[in-house]
Amino acid sequence: MFNRREFGLLASGLVLPRRLLAGAPRAKSTPGTERKFLFVFNDGGWDTGHVFTPYWSIDGAFTEEAAAPSTANGINFVDHPERPSVRQFFETWGPQTALINGMEVQSVTHQRCRELVLTGQGALADDWASLLAGKSVNDLLLPHVVVDGPAFSSRYTSGVVRVGDAGQLPALLSGDALRQSAVSLDLLTESAELKADQFVAQRASARGDDFGASYSQALERIEDLRAWDDLDLSVDDLDCERDLVRDAALAFDLFELGLSRTAMLRYRGWCAEGWDTHQGLEKQSKNFGDLFDYLNTIMAELAGRVSHTGNPLSDEVTIVIFSEMGREPRLNSWGGRDHWTFTSALLVGSGIQGGQTIGALDEYGQGQAIDLGTGALSATGTSLLPEHLGATLLKLGDVDPSEFLDAPQSIDAVLS
Repeated sequence: MFNRREFGLLASGLVLPRRLLAGAPRAKSTPGTERKFLFVFNDGGWDTGHVFTPYWSIDGAFTEEAAAPSTANGINFVDHPERPSVRQFFETWGPQTALINGMEVQSVTHQRCRELVLTGQGALADDWASLLAGKSVNDLLLPHVVVDGPAFSSRYTSGVVRVGDAGQLPALLSGDALRQSAVSLDLLTESAELKADQFVAQRASARGDDFGASYSQALERIEDLRAWDDLDLSVDDLDCERDLVRDAALAFDLFELGLSRTAMLRYRGWCAEGWDTHQGLEKQSKNFGDLFDYLNTIMAELAGRVSHTGNPLSDEVTIVIFSEMGREPRLNSWGGRDHWTFTSALLVGSGIQGGQTIGALDEYGQGQAIDLGTGALSATGTSLLPEHLGATLLKLGDVDPSEFLDAPQSIDAVLS
């Protein structure tokens, strides 16, 4: 039986599964094996020249004095003594990693770039994570969980669940949100609440149509979610920034239990100072060092997990590490770098043909075309856009990209 706080969750659509909103109810089933996706969004526009795209051959570009081009496990990167975590990552996890360079996000404003890199279209489209969760073959309690970061959804909004920067979701589930509210409330007695619960349940059952059946089934789903007593949905800070390892561990918990298919994390830079470095370029180095420290720990955490299917969880999870834009290779008058339409992305883990760098920047700092099948640079090839990344992720998730993109083309070179 549910109570008033659970009714509030239903009314908000917070845990109402997408299939219940879409129409006919569907029987619950044990989740089967399917690829899961963890998105790590670097908010503000990272400087790819610090790690991913060497700037030495670009006319007028600034390069760090102690930086040097390097290679580990087929990954070409910029090495620097202040960022040992970067080398550690590629030396340890390079065989599972594909680096994609020269992808153009055709805007220089943060919000529009976020829309484009996440959807390939715009704010009214579903992002890649929402699509993958919405097309899951399993009936999931929490299809796409936004631990922190952006989300765009249209068709699959009911499957997108935000944990909340301050732990709003666990507060709703526990009832603390009502008790902590500034609104004066007269709580029902236990007997009155029981009667209210019975009344709403009876009304839902009496409907006798798809809505009534769906509503009744949604009540069962809330009880299912409450049954996971040992699931900790809280979020943590480490002094001045989010604990990205803790956020990833929450996502892995949900994947491990078969409750979710996709999750979004956000990294705002060292001490949350951001990636938008129009000045203070040294922050980029700190950010990358800090980020790759987190990523090394996250990968080690994933390696020790076991899925509800009995498989190693690492065999089922693809990690997508990206930002909404890059930075201009040349310095501005403040000694920083302005917005640039070309960026990079890392694909790591399940389904990825690792140990390779795909794409590059030319002497003007612009992306070079590639052969999508081989990944080789090609004058007659394809210039990379976010929809190529999206089509690749959908294909990895056994979702037909043509259902959501016009003439989709995946980067097959990264698929194992």
